Amino acid sequence: MTAALDAAPELSVVVPVLNEEGNVCELTERLVRVLEEQAQRFELIYVDDGSTDGTYRALQELAGKDPRVKILRLARNYGQEAAVQAGMLRSRGRWVLQTDGDLQNPPEEIPKLLAKRDEGYEIVYGARRERRDPIHRVVASKVMVLVMRHVLGIRLPPDVTTFRIIDGQTARFIAGLPEKRKFFSALTEWSGARGVSVPVAHDERRAGQTKYNLAKLVNHTFDLMVGFSVRPLRIIGVVGVTFALIGILFASYRVAQKLLGVDIAMGYTSLFAAVVIIGGFQLIALSVIGEYVGRIFIQTQDRPLFRVAEEVGFASTPEASGDPTG
Repeated sequence: MTAALDAAPELSVVVPVLNEEGNVCELTERLVRVLEEQAQRFELIYVDDGSTDGTYRALQELAGKDPRVKILRLARNYGQEAAVQAGMLRSRGRWVLQTDGDLQNPPEEIPKLLAKRDEGYEIVYGARRERRDPIHRVVASKVMVLVMRHVLGIRLPPDVTTFRIIDGQTARFIAGLPEKRKFFSALTEWSGARGVSVPVAHDERRAGQTKYNLAKLVNHTFDLMVGFSVRPLRIIGVVGVTFALIGILFASYRVAQKLLGVDIAMGYTSLFAAVVIIGGFQLIALSVIGEYVGRIFIQTQDRPLFRVAEEVGFASTPEASGDPTG
């Protein structure tokens, strides 16, 4: 039994959780049942991203009953991307399955991902057939996909989700990249991993509340835009040149009218509108440039992405931080 536990598992399941006390027991039960039916040698890695309820106590009880359940408790809430990275860096499986702790991705759909994986793909995304999320999350996700496709040129399957199975080496390679603000879905595409999507069911949240508000979704979109491409800066340049050309043409037109003796009435309303439009664009441009500068500042600080406060079930000494180079 000990030798079997020490052997590297076929599948590592990484589950970031934040205040999911009401879901982790049922989730674990269903994951274990499904994976045992699939004859998978597995480990369940829960990453407690600063929960303030009884999530960690519930996970400790689960780990005490099943040594395949492992826990990383982060020192505070660092965000989902950092929590996922922490779990993937500590995973040992040949494959890594990522899912959320809210039971909206039914564990019973995992066999579909495994079957598609066996066709030779390095990453398989679960594409939700009927999404059961609040409207603001649906709209924000669609906006992000549009940005990825038409602004950044990143091609991902429609309705891509964090319910996915990834080749273990690829997952740990991406998790170990030095960026401080990762967008994992975009980096899987960048890595060149051969991917595909498969339709899966999507359920209502069983307990608790969603952790994604509108502000977090907007911030996530900015992380994607600014952290993965310089195209926004180029777009600013194109718009700036367009405004300049419009201004030059309009000024030339007015000068020509004056030289031809045309009586020109001063339009303060149009002048005010032009100043406001151009001024607004300048503020937007400064904001985007500021995002890039801010991320450069964060990157040069070289702080770890997270700090592991406590771990349960891992044989080796934990990495104290999320610095993949440390």
